[in-house]
Amino acid sequence: MDILKEITYPIQDDLDSFENTLRELISGCDNFLRDDVMNFMFSSSKRLRPILIFLFSKILSIDSYLVQKIAIISELIHSASLIHDDIIDEADLRRNFPTLYAKYGTKIAVLEGDYLLSLALDILSNTSLDISRIYSARIKSTILGELEQDKNLFQETSIDAYIQKTFAKTGNIFMAGLEALFTLSNRNEALYKFMENYSIYFQLKNDIKDISTDRKNGNYTLVMLYFLKDYKIDDINSVNLDKYIKKANEKINLYKENAIFALSKIKNSKYKDSLLKIVDLGL
Repeated sequence: MDILKEITYPIQDDLDSFENTLRELISGCDNFLRDDVMNFMFSSSKRLRPILIFLFSKILSIDSYLVQKIAIISELIHSASLIHDDIIDEADLRRNFPTLYAKYGTKIAVLEGDYLLSLALDILSNTSLDISRIYSARIKSTILGELEQDKNLFQETSIDAYIQKTFAKTGNIFMAGLEALFTLSNRNEALYKFMENYSIYFQLKNDIKDISTDRKNGNYTLVMLYFLKDYKIDDINSVNLDKYIKKANEKINLYKENAIFALSKIKNSKYKDSLLKIVDLGL
């Protein structure tokens, strides 16, 4: 049994139902991009957001049909954001497949991302007003985070400002799913703190993998911000970045440790073990 199967074993029935429902939803799309979108949605996706939502729902002892809707809404919004990100980044590949942007151009890719958002909104309209408000506020904050990033391209910002932008850009959809679950149960501060710290850890860790691409695009992430405290951007090709990668990793590990500490506050839950594995694996 590999590590992902170990993580998902306690919620496998929920995930199987999720996959069947999502597949039925996407296969019913009545536009010429259906096969492309099916490949995109069902090829090598880790399903991290649904996995977290189902694990959280077990810890919170929620038994509601709305849990699956929340999971599907989060996955659709996330997928739409990836399609739009590929346009912004002019990316050719996503999950080893040509992006919709690369195959069909900006207009079609924008519309298909919007179509996935419309599917999410349709499902959202069949939840509750509280859940709709949560997603509305979080999506707004995500867009503002993207705009803030674009405003600061090719500019040095403070570490704190970068962390805030990172959370706004990535953490909001993670948090929306958890807050939506809180409308069906009591609020759990340990899970809230976990999700805050894990979502930042998740994105900062991914940023380390994309230093060259981000620098080329003018998006100065953590390594570059530490570098720019000592040098100018024109010095980049003549300086070894190992020192700054180490500093960035030390910062990233603080969020990892905070996420693990938050989970220590959750008692007697077999589902907590899956969350710890997610953090250790750095999914």
